[in-house]
Parts: sequence; structure tokens; C-alpha cells
Amino acid sequence: MATLERIRNKSGLLIIVIAVGLLAFLLGDLMSSGDSMFRRRNMQIAEINGTSVSQPEFMEYVTEMEDYNKLNSGTSALDENATYRIREMAWNQLVQDVIMNEKYEELGIQVTSDEIFEMATGNNVHPQIRQMFTNPQTGIFDKAQVINFLQQKNLDARSNFFWLFLEKQIKKERLMNKYQTLIKKGMFVTTAQAEAEAKAKANKVDFDFVVKRYSTVPDSAVSVSDSEVKNYYNKNIESYKQEATRDLVYVSFDVKPSDEDRAMAKEWIEKAMPEFENPETDAIQYVNLNSDAEYIDRNLKAEQLSSTLQGFVQGAAVNEVYGPYLENEAYKLSRIVAIKQIPDSVKARHILVKDPAVADSLFALVKGGADFADIARNNSIDQGSAINGGDLGWFAEGTMVKPFNDACFNNNKGAIVKVESQFGTHIINVQDKGKPVTKYNIATLEHNINFSSQTNQKIYAEAAKFASLNRTIEQFDEAITADNLIKRYGRNIRANDRTVNNLTHSREMVRWAFEADVNEMSKIFEFGDSYIIAFLTGAKEEGYQSIAAVQGSIERQLRNDKKAEVLISELNSKKQGNDIAALASAIDSEVISASQIDFGSFQVPGAGVEPALVALATSSKTGKISNAVAGNNGVYIVKVNNVTANTTDVATEKATLSQSNGFKVDYQAFEAIRNNSEITDERSKFF
Repeated sequence: MATLERIRNKSGLLIIVIAVGLLAFLLGDLMSSGDSMFRRRNMQIAEINGTSVSQPEFMEYVTEMEDYNKLNSGTSALDENATYRIREMAWNQLVQDVIMNEKYEELGIQVTSDEIFEMATGNNVHPQIRQMFTNPQTGIFDKAQVINFLQQKNLDARSNFFWLFLEKQIKKERLMNKYQTLIKKGMFVTTAQAEAEAKAKANKVDFDFVVKRYSTVPDSAVSVSDSEVKNYYNKNIESYKQEATRDLVYVSFDVKPSDEDRAMAKEWIEKAMPEFENPETDAIQYVNLNSDAEYIDRNLKAEQLSSTLQGFVQGAAVNEVYGPYLENEAYKLSRIVAIKQIPDSVKARHILVKDPAVADSLFALVKGGADFADIARNNSIDQGSAINGGDLGWFAEGTMVKPFNDACFNNNKGAIVKVESQFGTHIINVQDKGKPVTKYNIATLEHNINFSSQTNQKIYAEAAKFASLNRTIEQFDEAITADNLIKRYGRNIRANDRTVNNLTHSREMVRWAFEADVNEMSKIFEFGDSYIIAFLTGAKEEGYQSIAAVQGSIERQLRNDKKAEVLISELNSKKQGNDIAALASAIDSEVISASQIDFGSFQVPGAGVEPALVALATSSKTGKISNAVAGNNGVYIVKVNNVTANTTDVATEKATLSQSNGFKVDYQAFEAIRNNSEITDERSKFF
């Protein structure tokens, strides 16, 4: 009892202790949760219709596509352009998946595993699978090959990955097809629509017209108020959407070789000359060890050489050297390695096999007189030539890989030889050779004229001095003029742009532009062989352009609308019966003629793109002057002189309209959904 009483007496303190402990627990959890939430937000690369996508999730898309492209192209690495292209593809696929999966789930659209299997082995095989498993010799799809591949794919990681990726893509394609079909089923073309369209296209009209352009009415004759501008802006605000962009100006300090650098390059080649021209020196080996461009084993006619060497080789002997000479910003020495009598082209056939032992057996057969063409058709893995008995036709020197090329050009007509290349073992029959001509094999020692580290440091020092002395945009502009530099502009730069203008690898500059404040100066960027200093001059955020930004264009539109009212009244009041020439004279204009215009015409000669004029001409009565109608550039009145009636088939028009609707669904449905989605693109934080 005493203990219980003590607990009761101390319960107030205990409750406080528990409360404090609970609060600490909750705060700790909240801080932990908050930190986790912060990390998630910090790693967010996109938000699509409320769905947050993290950078690791996006990179799963990128990595998968990169792996597929490497596997499909047989390469182990991707260059910068390929990486960028794949990243863009991954982004578009990610957006499509998030947006469309919402639609599929809402409508209950699915693709079952049975459907996938049917697309792989059924009666309507997916085109990509059909292409992969079609016998190249017969052109017939091999279903058994598909089934065998599916049974064996799990034994090879690459095959399994390839199939899973392909399966995922054709599933997405089938889902989209089902969704598009649903829309198409709801886009029925009525007979009345088809008849109206056929009637509109049935007639071609010849007509005269007069135009009074808006420019003939002074701007001072009409007034546009701020309230009218505001009302127009509010009614058409969707037309003024804008994405986030940046504008900047920059100056470039380009690093180029100095006179001292050029002198050093020339000195290097001059010092190398005695050893290079020594007949005891292996010219090819010397070039490969010392030149900025490796030796290329090519035999060329005199006219195939550079203009610098064409005169030199005439009458020159083996081991003679020409130079030093300057060509393409490099000092060079050229030495004749060989002079040969070689034909321009040869005719040959071959049998290509992978197994050297098989190659030895087949080589023995053809050397023994067996039918070369028959053996090629039955054994060569080069299917392109095998079907023709291994025949490759005539080809020029340098067309084929070097071992194959040398075997063909260095052996006599009729020779049968065996050589190895990266493709396997070739059994070659040299069938014919062209007329021999004189060719030269030349080894060229090159030393490029490059800027030195001292030159690079000097240019950087100039850029640094410029940056330190010109910290404001006003000073920047004045210094460019004073120093006779070129001011360059980067306009409408978007957050995910890869470069600014043609600056090499200037993505860093784009990212800076979206982090900087207007009138802020950048650090000194190094892009390629240039140092760049920039100022941010303008920033537009995603959303809608301000009224101030578009006021000029709105005022022009409203002013033209008011001018149209004035001109319509003037033209209608000056009509003189059906005499269009008299009207033209009365308004100080001229009569313009147009012929064979139908409702679908894009433009009218003498007027340009004027849909209102086309509609007026094709709907007016023959021989009567129309009422005035406002167009893009002025006000028009027409007089139709002749109508040529063409026979149109309503059923054909109905089919055409249905097909056109189908095309619109295929190419516009997703874009329409995407445009109505809320997409926050934050890729620029990471790339």
C-alpha cells in the first residue's frame, strides 16, 4: 500500500517524465523523418502529376537503355552524344510511363503474359521479333527458333536481359495501341461530315479580289486602352505560356599557338630530319614512335596525294624525303617507303569461316579443284556473298580490311590463298585484276603546332585580369569595346540544354546560368581551347509571360482588329454594283486575280496565307461582289468569275477523314495528355 501511495504521489512527476520522453521520441522521429523527406526532395529529379521520381529511379531507366544500346550495337562504351541521346529517350519514356499508367489503370487496360507470348510465337508476331528470327536465306520467320531462344535465354545473362527489355517495350507499345484504339472507336465520321467536306473540295474557283491593308490606316486613327489589353491577355493567357529560359552575354579568350610555339614546332621537325631521312632508319617504325599521326599503309597514285606531294613524287626514288613543309597546322616530313605497280581494283570471291580447322579442310578442297562457288554457298558465314558463290565483285584498294586487301592485291590472278582477319579465316580466289599503275607508299612524320603551357597561362592571365577589372555589366561592355573584343550572346537557354551556342562541353555554363542572379558575372570557364567570362542578362521563369512582355503584340492585334472595322465599313460603302475594278479605283488599290483555289488551299497568290480569303472565295456566289472580310494582313472583297466542279466520292472522303482522325490519334493523343499534365523537370540539378 505504501508503495502504491508513493506511486500515486509521484504520478505527476512520472507523467511529466513520460511526456518529456515521448516528446523527445516524437521530435527525434520527426527530425529523422524530416531529414529523410529532405533527402528525398533533394534527390527528386521530377514530379509528374503528383508522382515524385528520384534520381536513382530515373537512372534505372538510363542504365537499362544504355546497356541495351551497348548490347545491340556491340560496343562497350558510349560517347557523349550517344549518352545524351539515351538520357533524353529515358526521360521521355519515364514521363510516358507515369502519365499513361494512370490512364491504363483508370480504364482497366492490361496486357497479359499470354498476349506477349502470342506476339512472340503466334499468328501475328511483333515486327521486331519477326525481323530478329527470320531466316536471311529464305526470308521466312522461324517460330521454332523463337521458342528455342526463350527456352535457352536464362542460361545467358545478356540474352535474358535483351529479351526482358524487348518484352517490356512491346508490352508498352501494345498498351498504347489499346488506348489509342479506344479513342479511335469514339471518333466516328458521319455521312453529313463527309458530304460537307466533299462539297467543300468539289469546287475550284477563279476569282478577282481587292485588299486594303491595315498599314493604310495610321496607328493614331485607333486607340487601344490598357483595360482592353488586360482583357485580351486574360482571355488568351494560355497563348502566353513560357518555359524557364536564361539570356547571357560572354567574351571568349581563345588560346592559340604563339609565334614562339610555331618556331618550336618547326625546330622539332628540323632536328628530326637527319635521322628520318637516313636510309638505315625504319621510316614506318620511326613515324609510329614519334609522329602525331600514325603511319597508314596505303598505296596511292600521284593524283591521290596532297597537292604538296604530287610534284615531289614525280621522278623521286625510294627513301627520298620531302620537307619540312607546313600543312594543316602541322610541320611534316614525307619519305617514300615503296613504289609499286599495283592495279586500282581487283575482282575476288571468298569463303569465310570461324573454325580454323574447317578452313584448312575447305582450303584443301578448293585447291584440289572443288567447286569454289558451291562450297561458299554451303559453308561461308558471310551470307551477303555466300548466296552469290562468295562473289564480292570488283573493289578498290583500301576497301577491305588490310589482311584481305593485301592478299587480293599482292597475289596473281587465279591465286587461291588463305588469310586471317578479325572476322575469321578467309579463303580467297583472286579472279581478275585491273591494269597495273604506279603507286606510292609514303610515311609522313607530323608534328602539330600546339600552344605551350606558357601560352596557355598567358591567355588565362589576360582573362583573369579582364574579369578582375570588369565586375559590373557596364564595365564589361565598355571593356569589350575598348579592347576590341567580340561580345557574344546566348539567348533563350533552357535548363536542360547541353551547350551554349557552339561552345564545346559548355553544360557547366548552362547550369551556372540557372543558379546565378541577373547581372551576376560568372567564374572563368574553360571550354576546349577557350576561356569564357559571362554575365547573366535575363531570366524568365516557367509560367506565363507578363502583360508588360506581350503588351506590344497584343496592342498590334487589337489595333488591327479596330482597323479592320474601319476598313470593312469603307470597302462595303464604296462598292459600285458588281464592278470590282471600280471598287479598286475608289479605294486606291488594284484588282488581283487567283485561279483554281479550293477550300483546302493553303495560300492565295498575291495575298499569302489568308484562310479567311480562301473561305470567302469558295463560299461566294459567282458574278457577285462579296461583303468585306478581315484577314491576317488586311480586309478583302472578292468576285468569283468561274467555278470548276469536280466529282467527289463521299464514301472515299469518309474513309479519308477516318484515316486522318486515326493518324491524329496516333501522333497527337499522348502529346495532348502530356501537355495537360503537371510535369516538374529537375534534371538540370544532376546533369
